[in-house]
Parts: sequence; structure tokens; C-alpha cells
Amino acid sequence: MIKLLFLLFPLLLIAQVPFDMSAYETKKSEANLQASKNVKVTCRLVCDKKVYKEQKISDAIEFYKKSKDYKFSRD
Repeated sequence: MIKLLFLLFPLLLIAQVPFDMSAYETKKSEANLQASKNVKVTCRLVCDKKVYKEQKISDAIEFYKKSKDYKFSRD
């Protein structure tokens, strides 16, 4: 009986909470709406993300190469 209560308790809690989706709604300004419809702006965002990702990968590879060449000394 207690196991059944533990299984059903979360369902009862969810059923009691009113669903308010207004917290997830975002207000977009007119400038943001126009920018999201502009093909050049959206392309720039995608290109910037790709360049940023490639730069991070390049930095990680360089760090790895430098750390492989590093020799530990016993001082």
C-alpha cells in the first residue's frame, strides 16, 4: 500500500498544480522579429556559431599538442 502511495503521490501533485505557461512566453520586440525574419542575420548567427565551434576545437587541439610536448622535471 505504501509503495502504491509513493508511486501515485507525484501524479497527485502534478494534478493539483495549475498549468501556467505564461512563464515560458517571451516578449519579442519589433526589432527582434524583423531580425529573425532577415535571412542575412540568421545566416550570420549560424556562421558565427560554426566559426566559434571550430575555433574552440582548434584551441583544444593546440592545447593537447602543447601538453604532449611538455616534459615533467624532478626538481
